[in-house]
Amino acid sequence: MRLTQLTFRLGLTLLVFIIAGCKRDNQCDVPSYPVYFEMNIVSMYPHFVPDNGFQILTFTHKRYERDLIGYAGLLVEVGMDGHYHAFDLCCPHCLDPKQPVQIDGFYAVCPTCQEAFDLSYGLAYPTKGVTRQALRRFGTIYQYGILTIRN
Repeated sequence: MRLTQLTFRLGLTLLVFIIAGCKRDNQCDVPSYPVYFEMNIVSMYPHFVPDNGFQILTFTHKRYERDLIGYAGLLVEVGMDGHYHAFDLCCPHCLDPKQPVQIDGFYAVCPTCQEAFDLSYGLAYPTKGVTRQALRRFGTIYQYGILTIRN
């Protein structure tokens, strides 16, 4: 009986520590600006397909009046996992929309604090530096040759 109570108490204590230590994965200090962006992959970006491996496009200005590109612009990628991913170009540490992250291979690097975010698998987690937050991520839907990005 005592062993069962001890096991229960240890399990309950462990559960409390796990819950208290968790934070939301999508928590980000970058202001939440509206995002709505459509890309016709078939006619305008035929090279930007999962079959061609890891690729990145960035948009710091609207192409059309209807485009909403977030706080500092959009980073759109075909990740190593073969899926489309989209992120805000703003570093979650510096929060400067006028200094968007710059692409350097598989990384997005902040020109101000030098934080590097790993883009290879569509997560944009920091790999060095001062922040623990990933780049703000947006939802992507690919249907009938159109990639839609929104928050």
